[in-house]
Amino acid sequence: MALSFSEQFAEHIRTPPPNAVSDACLAAATRAILDTVGVALAGAATDTAKIVARTASFADGPCHIIGATQQCYPLNAALVNGTAAHALDFDDMTQNMMGHPSVALVPALFALGEQANASGREILQAYLVGFETACKLGRAVTYAHHDKGWHGTATVGIFGAVAACCTLLKHDIAVTAQALAIAASLASGLRANFGTMSKPLHAGHAGQNAVFATLAAKEGFTANPHAFEASQGFFDVYLGTDIARPERALDKWYDPPEILDPGVCLKLYPSGAHTHPFIEMVRSIVAEHSLNIDMIERIDVLSQQSRHDHINRPAPRSGLEAKWSVHYLIARTLMDGWPKLAHFSDDATNAPPIRALMGRVHAAAHPDMDASWADKYGGEVIITTTDNQRHHAKIEHMIARGPDNPMSDGELKTKFLDCAMRSLSEDQAEAVYTDLENLAEIETVNTLLGKTQPTH
Repeated sequence: MALSFSEQFAEHIRTPPPNAVSDACLAAATRAILDTVGVALAGAATDTAKIVARTASFADGPCHIIGATQQCYPLNAALVNGTAAHALDFDDMTQNMMGHPSVALVPALFALGEQANASGREILQAYLVGFETACKLGRAVTYAHHDKGWHGTATVGIFGAVAACCTLLKHDIAVTAQALAIAASLASGLRANFGTMSKPLHAGHAGQNAVFATLAAKEGFTANPHAFEASQGFFDVYLGTDIARPERALDKWYDPPEILDPGVCLKLYPSGAHTHPFIEMVRSIVAEHSLNIDMIERIDVLSQQSRHDHINRPAPRSGLEAKWSVHYLIARTLMDGWPKLAHFSDDATNAPPIRALMGRVHAAAHPDMDASWADKYGGEVIITTTDNQRHHAKIEHMIARGPDNPMSDGELKTKFLDCAMRSLSEDQAEAVYTDLENLAEIETVNTLLGKTQPTH
């Protein structure tokens, strides 16, 4: 009898080849996890994370809440830490899963890792399996899944988190397949909620549900083994069986490893990744032509139609919505060099000088960028000066800072400390950074996560 998709998927998850844990892969995973803890420490200070923490029912368990003083059991730890890590939209990205991998993977792994007293190396190894899994499933659902309105961080990330958690707990193939099938009923996240607190909740929800599916499967909780490929199953409901390409999820695992190609991309700016190429283009034009605000008459931002629909927010009402407003982000870039964490309060978003400057930014669909650009993060910027000069820049595809244009070690540390010091003292933040840099040598993540709780 032919194996179900979940069984075949589980075989790949639980039998990784030796090259799954190369030194280069471990280094990339270490940077990604370090970055995720940093943005979680910043996100912990937001109302988004605090509301989720207040709403969750806590009992004193083995898992730490990053940036807070509570401890709880794995389900709630994954929920709260995942939401905090995505609260500022400052976390990493990857192309093939069409979302943010680490905010689904890391909080779930830390939650179960603390319960299991896991080492840093065990976390890293499981993270790499989860990353590969999420990207392979992302290939299978194609960009049409994203275009249909699903948020891949949740709907794809949950399966990466299940794979990572099953790897960490050494579940066999049968239990892993069952956990994947359970997760097929728990995957959810709508792009319509971007710009609200519900978007970061998607990440927390994905991690929490992955932890549940992983633990419940081991206890004998059941699900349809054909939950992916069946009529009214995951592929049918979330995409359509005529569009889904499940064979892509089973092909070329770690050849090359997804974390290296196309890679994990860290954010230099705390805004939606679709906006980053336009920030980079404006910075480049301004620097190349020594422009200042008084010299600029108009900025035209042109992108493929679906991207335009996503970032065309000429009058954002809140700091959260401003993260997706190319008008606000370009104005901030002109005023302050580039958008920074402090720029996403509601007061900063609605300050009269920035609102006036936003009026010079005009977004539109690019006349020459058809549907073939739909999966590209890029577009064109034209700056017109007061003396009627026009300066152009064009980027075809750039997701944050990936393998082709990585953040430097100095930029990464600066970002981490800026984020971490929203919850911790400078000395605490430095200590956590050092431990995360050496994550592969950490004997137990419990000690590391204990240091993420504020003492001041």
